[in-house]
Amino acid sequence: MKFLLTCRCHLFLMAYLLIAIRPPNALIAWPHDGATSSHQLHHSNHHNARNSTGTDGGGAGSESGGATDTTSKSAGVHHSNWHRMEMMDSNGLYWLEWWTKAKDIYFRVTVNTQGFIGLGFSRKSGRMSGADMVLLWVDDRTGKPNALDCHGSFTESNAAPIQDDTQNYIVLDGFQNSTHTQVEFYRQIETCDPYDIPLGTDTIKVLWAFGDTDPIHGNLKGHGKNRGFKPLHLLGPMFRKNHGSSSSSSTTSRHQLDTQKWDVTVQNVTIDSSMDTLYWCKIIKAPSLTEKHHIIGYEALLTRASVSAQPLVHHMTLFECSTKSYPGSDPASWDVWVKSSGAVCNSNLLTPRDWDACITPVAVWSIGSTGQFLPPHVGIPVGGKTGAKYYMLEIHYDNPLALQATDHSGFRIHYSKHLRKHDGGVMISGVSVSDTQLIPPGQKLYRNVGICGPSCSNVMFPEDGIKIISGTLHSHRAGRKMTLRHVRNGKELPRIIEDDNYDYNYQQVRQLENETVVLPGDYIITDCAYETTSRKRPTFGGYSTKQEMCLSFITYYPRIDLAGCYSMTPVREFFETFGVYQFYSLNMTDVENLFLYNGNVLDYIPNTIYAKTKPNRANMTEEDILYEESLLNKLIISDPVEFHDRTFLSHLNQLPWSEPLFTKRVEQSMINGKHMTFCRVSNDAISIPSEIIRYPNFTTFVKPPSLCPYQMLMDSAPLSSKSATITSTSLKYYILSYLLLLNYSIFMRYI
Repeated sequence: MKFLLTCRCHLFLMAYLLIAIRPPNALIAWPHDGATSSHQLHHSNHHNARNSTGTDGGGAGSESGGATDTTSKSAGVHHSNWHRMEMMDSNGLYWLEWWTKAKDIYFRVTVNTQGFIGLGFSRKSGRMSGADMVLLWVDDRTGKPNALDCHGSFTESNAAPIQDDTQNYIVLDGFQNSTHTQVEFYRQIETCDPYDIPLGTDTIKVLWAFGDTDPIHGNLKGHGKNRGFKPLHLLGPMFRKNHGSSSSSSTTSRHQLDTQKWDVTVQNVTIDSSMDTLYWCKIIKAPSLTEKHHIIGYEALLTRASVSAQPLVHHMTLFECSTKSYPGSDPASWDVWVKSSGAVCNSNLLTPRDWDACITPVAVWSIGSTGQFLPPHVGIPVGGKTGAKYYMLEIHYDNPLALQATDHSGFRIHYSKHLRKHDGGVMISGVSVSDTQLIPPGQKLYRNVGICGPSCSNVMFPEDGIKIISGTLHSHRAGRKMTLRHVRNGKELPRIIEDDNYDYNYQQVRQLENETVVLPGDYIITDCAYETTSRKRPTFGGYSTKQEMCLSFITYYPRIDLAGCYSMTPVREFFETFGVYQFYSLNMTDVENLFLYNGNVLDYIPNTIYAKTKPNRANMTEEDILYEESLLNKLIISDPVEFHDRTFLSHLNQLPWSEPLFTKRVEQSMINGKHMTFCRVSNDAISIPSEIIRYPNFTTFVKPPSLCPYQMLMDSAPLSSKSATITSTSLKYYILSYLLLLNYSIFMRYI
């Protein structure tokens, strides 16, 4: 007994000492036909107001960026007087237009009704409960337009709207005819009314409704089935399909007629019910163009099993293929691949190695997007003597409902022989897709960052820099906040893109109102925050939507030979963060090669060792299979001895992720620690080696304070970099002490 007591004391003392002596660390913290006749019936001052807001649009989803101006030769273009419109329902019964002036946002609704119109805003659910709403109608007797500022009940989901104490919506004009009602009104972007949602850069769910009768005092019910919602980015321009490259209307019309279409699609790709995630690649031959043309925009062509069914396509990318070939390759093979249906992407066994030369993005579409049309001064080159001869279409299919389908999706590319002023390009930035991207379970908000640093920008960016015109933020189901940050000379500049209410189902391109100039030596940082409160195991970087990504697709000019600029936690640093230094049958260089070059662990580990980690796959979920196939589940720890004979994945599953102090230390260690940066260049003559850097020290950009103090109570993930660096050494002490205490409690059960 004395021996047992002594052992207990020694174990407890050792754990205490490890905790006590660990290095101190600071904690961080937008009408046709009937609607058009409505315009003809309306009086002239309405048209004058309309013209003052920018160019009018035509067609579903058509929008205008308005006038442009620049402040200096090297500055990016500022798009002013933009005017946007959106068809809110699927039948063209409800149209919404909007634009901004100073601190106000103006709306015009045109709806196929003689009754009331409802418009609302919600950050989360898209339901009426708790939403900021305005009811609009034209009085049948007086012809006077009305607006009633309301909000949805916070306690009853189907209750009638409640009138706000303060009325913040101001009616400017309105009328109704035999078919339509139209009302024009405005409000401040930020009203400081707790029942009104600030309309900023975040994704917002815009609610719509209409009824057959005007509201009766005291009774605001009656929307019935004529309702719905649509996620939108309200602030900023969007360019139209028919946007010309000249201010002359006759020239613009001619240019529109000269615009050609190139449909880039897969053919008869079978998605089996057993496929939860499929990446399919198809080689496409470029159109035969002897002279250079400009791509001016693109749309998605999506296959649907029925009118109501959602497509299985999660995202698509069209890549240029360079002329680079590998030893033993046959240049004539490209024409053979064009005739084939394609192959699984990134497969060591199925994908020809030459396809690795298809890395430069040209078009990017993600779920919820309508595509992209470029501003009138930028076009992406296609054709000509030096243009790419082949392209690769990559499609990610997401099939969580285990459906059986045949797909023919792809892009419709719009291009013109009338060249624009600047050649544009697209590049990818963010976190390299790898198991070294980790998000712990049970987290309300947990951050990852991807860095594009000076090692790339100093070499690839021109002296006057590149000008970012738009960007698409991309993460998977756990993504909640995403930011594209910009750092220069130790100071963070205003955020290029920021969305604190990221919606996985609405990954629409964001056209910048003010183009951002990024100079040589600048940093571009993709900052992502995730929510995993319902998950019991860590989430890793990967291609499935059950895994995660942290990427930004950036459209810019002038075009340079840059396909991607991103980073990842160095492999050795990743493992050492969790106190692991060695695995059986592998040195750390071998492990690094596995991660960096998509290697097969079985090429390194004897089957007798790997067999230890093979469970029965019967009745396993897709998540279970992902875990089973993870490289991290095939690495068996040998050093330190405290963790030996367990897989690295099982080691991670034993860590105290429910402890906020521990998870914060891991988060800050991964952010403020080392990053391996990659500069992926499409020009074979340029080679930029990867580099290991520290997260840059900089003064964080502070947004102007809100006029509404209560907004400060909203949840946010701090983006500060001015915190003490959390070293892997301190985490090692914490992990060891925790596991020693865990072993001690297990030991006590058997005494």
